[in-house]
Amino acid sequence: MTEDKKPELTPVFVNLESALKLWWKNLKKFIFVYLWGLFFALISLAIVAVFVGLDYWLGRGNNTPLHILTIAVAIVGFLFALYFSIRSYMGMFLLVKKNYEGEEFAIFQETGQYFWPYLGLALLTAIFVLLWCLLLIIPGIIYGVFYSLAVYVFFFEDKRGLAAIRRSVRLIEGYWWPMFGRYVVIGLLSWLVMIVVSAPLAGSDIHSAFYQIWNMVVQIVSFLIGPIVLIYTYNIYQDLVKIKK
Repeated sequence: MTEDKKPELTPVFVNLESALKLWWKNLKKFIFVYLWGLFFALISLAIVAVFVGLDYWLGRGNNTPLHILTIAVAIVGFLFALYFSIRSYMGMFLLVKKNYEGEEFAIFQETGQYFWPYLGLALLTAIFVLLWCLLLIIPGIIYGVFYSLAVYVFFFEDKRGLAAIRRSVRLIEGYWWPMFGRYVVIGLLSWLVMIVVSAPLAGSDIHSAFYQIWNMVVQIVSFLIGPIVLIYTYNIYQDLVKIKK
């Protein structure tokens, strides 16, 4: 009797083609979810800029109460900017979870209830990977792949903390090499795109207007690649959920 063949994941480029089609179809929604977070982050940074300006013109950088207040506002402002930026990233997962339906601001608002559990999971995963890296880089890579679907389990199965990490490991067991290969492909493709887009900066003066403008283009392209990688990995996650029923 022959042993049953292990189910295979969707071929890499079939998955990538599907991800690109979904990305293009829903690009506007991804952008608007992200822009809401960017909007609130910029408000936080604008408040910081106002206090820095007041400190410069009125306090002249001396150790005055205004200077101390400016430092405190700057710390809080940057933390809020980071908070809203993370929520923008989370909003993309919720957009996929809702099958690309719903109003973008409502989706962004919903990220608020997930923030602290998500941050806890991200820190826990990072700590575990770091501990494995302390043994040697190879264990860090191995378990980095095993833990890579924890965030998808968090959003799409509502599991948190250690439960999400354990579920990620169970999903990837028996499929580590196919997962690793798929991550390498999407990583290399993303890297090549960024190398091509960033090439004009190589010979440019860092202080020139061209450099500043093109650097913004590079950041925009980097953002646009993000949802493609998210959808691509979500397709792999769906494959594994079906296989591991």
